[in-house]
Amino acid sequence: MICLDTNVIYHFLFETELTSASEKIIREAIIEGMAIPMIVYNELLYTTGAKIARIKYGVKGKYSFRRHIAKHGFPEEAIERVSGFIRDFKVAVIRDYQNPDELVETINAYRLAPNDAQIVLTCKHRGIETLATFDEDFKRVPWLKVIP
Repeated sequence: MICLDTNVIYHFLFETELTSASEKIIREAIIEGMAIPMIVYNELLYTTGAKIARIKYGVKGKYSFRRHIAKHGFPEEAIERVSGFIRDFKVAVIRDYQNPDELVETINAYRLAPNDAQIVLTCKHRGIETLATFDEDFKRVPWLKVIP
């Protein structure tokens, strides 16, 4: 099983300079199976929603996006894109491992942001040894294989 980070899926869903790399990662990961922790699902919904709101409605910045959601609701297209990706590629959405003390230990031990530490802990406790990400910070975790 390979864990996908938010950025790999984002660059797959939207045309960017990393789209072809994301496509290659996903084609290879299909063989082993793919999973995302709930925190990645959450990040993916937010970043996809913000991108769609920026493209379609000119919304810029997180506070403008929050006001847009309050007035118009969360962009349904974002939910459809994310749900479609998960369904079409048979991605397992797994519960985050939650232990506050271990989260802080992981943040400090590997110098990670809290969400990244949460992903690391979830992989560790779910027996997932490979993470597909474009984020170099995860390479500081010695037991985690980071691809590409």
